[in-house]
Amino acid sequence: MGFGLTEQASAPNLIQVKKSWIQAYPEKQEFIDQMASFLLQPEVQKSRMQGAVKTYGLMPKMGYTLNQAKEIAAWLYNHEPVDSNAATPSPDENPLEKGRSIALAAKAALGKQLMSRLKEGGPVAAIDFCQLNALPITDSVSKTKGAEVRRITDKARNPKNACSAEEFTLLQSWKTDLALGKQPEAVLVDGSGHILGYYPIFTEEKCLACHGKPSLELKQILQKRYPTDLALGYDVGQIRGAFRVRMPK
Repeated sequence: MGFGLTEQASAPNLIQVKKSWIQAYPEKQEFIDQMASFLLQPEVQKSRMQGAVKTYGLMPKMGYTLNQAKEIAAWLYNHEPVDSNAATPSPDENPLEKGRSIALAAKAALGKQLMSRLKEGGPVAAIDFCQLNALPITDSVSKTKGAEVRRITDKARNPKNACSAEEFTLLQSWKTDLALGKQPEAVLVDGSGHILGYYPIFTEEKCLACHGKPSLELKQILQKRYPTDLALGYDVGQIRGAFRVRMPK
């Protein structure tokens, strides 16, 4: 992770950095806290750019103080880096970015309430919450944003989130990109009267209790709630699925 504004041979550019980190942490305070932690002590498992780490290596420890690290993270959250060699249309003019903003809104809505349940009642409370509220929350964002938002995956816990054959191919291509040290990129698919935007969902540390290697007790609860559950065995940074945003033309 570097902080140059333009593409360099030694690091990803600042536009790529913000895009990757805000996708993982759309809430401002979490973004600042997580990035500051990484800047203070760069570690592979903390990075939100696993492909960049494979390509460029891990950034060195820079000797920032905690306040300096938080100031850097806050600046990046509050500002939009500009590529001086390219035009930057507004989200309303750019379907890819419009869809991204909607996907981030859905992720933030889900993440905020899920973290609250985790703190209050642990993973079991999180499972109860997701089973009852995950789809209604994305439906609510859909109505607010005027677009249909869904989470899709090739390893579904809830069968309603299972991907199509074409979407399976896209998810596998993202996984291949990661394996080759490339950062998976969102894509648009042109349809009849609509545009589909696909935005990767990466596995975070907080996901592992339920989607990594859960305890025996938790695994038994998951098997009871979701008899066909496949959404296990993930590690931090792996592709866990995608937000699919259906936008009218």
